Amino acid sequence: MDVRTPVLAGMAIVLSIAAPARADGPWYVSGSVGGYFRESNSGTTSFFHSDDPTFRVPGTESLSYNPSVIGNVAVGYALMPQIRVEAEIGYTDYTGNTLNPLTHNPKFPRLNGSTFTHLNGDDYRRFMGTANVFYDFLPMAGFTPYIGGGIGASANKKSFGQFVGPTGSRFNSSGGSSAEGLALLEAGAAYPLTDNLAITASYRYMHFFDDGEDIAHIVKMGVRYSF
Repeated sequence: MDVRTPVLAGMAIVLSIAAPARADGPWYVSGSVGGYFRESNSGTTSFFHSDDPTFRVPGTESLSYNPSVIGNVAVGYALMPQIRVEAEIGYTDYTGNTLNPLTHNPKFPRLNGSTFTHLNGDDYRRFMGTANVFYDFLPMAGFTPYIGGGIGASANKKSFGQFVGPTGSRFNSSGGSSAEGLALLEAGAAYPLTDNLAITASYRYMHFFDDGEDIAHIVKMGVRYSF
């Protein structure tokens, strides 16, 4: 699934809602598109032969991921001039890049920590929903800086994948679905184009609470319409 489809659909919804809006007010809708950069991570796991899944051995696995695109749509409300709350949904789709499997079991001689590179599959799809709070500072040179954070949850789906090693050997990664909590921190700035419409630029740090480290960095641009 191309991440641009839900992003463009979300932006269209934002603009269609904003069109009949009247004067600048406490409510707003926003949409953003940005780059999604998941950090490399490692952890313990188990390995098995595809012809005998019942035979498993312990080991470790280091993974890196390809950058991707993330889209978000939000509805917010200004509780007071400098404090905003909002409900937000987001989506991203990315793939693994490299994988370093390691086990000391002699029956798996290929899994010696060498780097396997992405061949196909291993697609991660992530849907997110959060409740956010932001604090707007006083405008400076026309820009309104802000900081904030949020908490929520993520629904994830991963496909099976294939990686190839330095000698041409193949390694199959597993797939499945999961759900996990998340927390985010964000800093950015808004610049007004009209009384109602502003453009935004921001950096977001996201931490997903799963069995291992799952951290992402996001740089995004967006639009916000108040009514």
